[in-house]
Amino acid sequence: MAVVKHRCLVLIADGLGDLPIPELGGRTPLEAAFTPHLDRLASTGEYGQLDPLAPGQTPNTDSGTGMLMGLPPSQADLLRRGSVEAAGAGRVLDKGEIAVRANFATVEPGDQGLVVTDRRAGRIGSGVAQLVDALDGLDLGGGVHAELQPTEQHRAVLVLSGGDLQPTITDTDPGDGPLPLPLPPSRACAPGGERAADKLNAFIAAAHERLRDHPLNQRRRAAGKPPANGIITRGTGGAVSLDNRVNALGLRAALVSGCNTVRGLGRLFGFSILQDPRFTADSATDIDAKIAVALEALVNCDIVFLHIKAPDLHAHDRDPAGKRDVIERLDAALAPLMDRDLVIACAADHTTDSNTGFHTADPVPALLHKPGMTPAGNGVKFGEDACRSGTMPRQDSAAFLLRVLAAMGVKGTPPE
Repeated sequence: MAVVKHRCLVLIADGLGDLPIPELGGRTPLEAAFTPHLDRLASTGEYGQLDPLAPGQTPNTDSGTGMLMGLPPSQADLLRRGSVEAAGAGRVLDKGEIAVRANFATVEPGDQGLVVTDRRAGRIGSGVAQLVDALDGLDLGGGVHAELQPTEQHRAVLVLSGGDLQPTITDTDPGDGPLPLPLPPSRACAPGGERAADKLNAFIAAAHERLRDHPLNQRRRAAGKPPANGIITRGTGGAVSLDNRVNALGLRAALVSGCNTVRGLGRLFGFSILQDPRFTADSATDIDAKIAVALEALVNCDIVFLHIKAPDLHAHDRDPAGKRDVIERLDAALAPLMDRDLVIACAADHTTDSNTGFHTADPVPALLHKPGMTPAGNGVKFGEDACRSGTMPRQDSAAFLLRVLAAMGVKGTPPE
């Protein structure tokens, strides 16, 4: 067990970084938000820019968050979203099994097969369990069967097991282009993937047959809502074993999150996962409760990672005012952390541009505060512009975590 001088809370604000927004007067949502606690932490600590991966690389939630939580840079290429999502749902894969991220989607007949008209089926949430029950346990032949588990809103994770299935297959999610788009079949993208692709295509076809006239979808059509009558998939992964730089140093780590992806990372890393029905992956999440649970965990843990998904969702929905407002809620919830004998770090897994709704390769704002730190600058409004000329050198997330560990007084060199 490691000896630390200060325990630490790492706040991961998903998609916190942004670009100037005309309707916010050319400011980002973070810059437009009233954030006295973040401003104080930055002003009495240090702040600057992080490249979640490397300059010019656009991360996603699993890679950007994984690096902040201690994934060794040398293992970044091992991450597969399907494997992470399965772990988040409590299903760690065995060799020969594969998992994919799945969306309930709206599909309609086209000239050459099905077309996707809504990738999220109107962000369906209520009733998803009924749809899952109609599909879970499907026998796909040849000893292969399907396990489908709901995760958040329109999302689920699909596990195919039985036989030696390889994850080297393409996505069936057509992506974020203008809809409608053809529903593409999965194909092998390397030798050995053919069987997995065939079985996934069989599941998707069977899913449409079972969901097309499902009573829930009949009610949705009658109410003028898009039916959740199809499945689209992406991010296929297989069994994976990951190291963690925090664990390698003997630190006791915990995770507070309502996001299935992030919980999956925590499980693969061996962290204690702190869950509560109040913790969700949207704006309804109880941020005050998350802070309270994190503080309680720090009685016995050396480091707690606290993840908030809501800023990212507002940016994806091109809702900069909503992103600003949830950042203000987050800042207000930080009041119990002030003046405690804690190292406090705040960073993001990636930038999400509220103008376009997409992730970008731009660096993210970050801060680090520890008790007794001599302020490196004057009072600052924490945000993207201030961080460009901040008191902390521009670095990647892996280097930032090392800086956090040093602030805690941790001795030793974690794996690269």
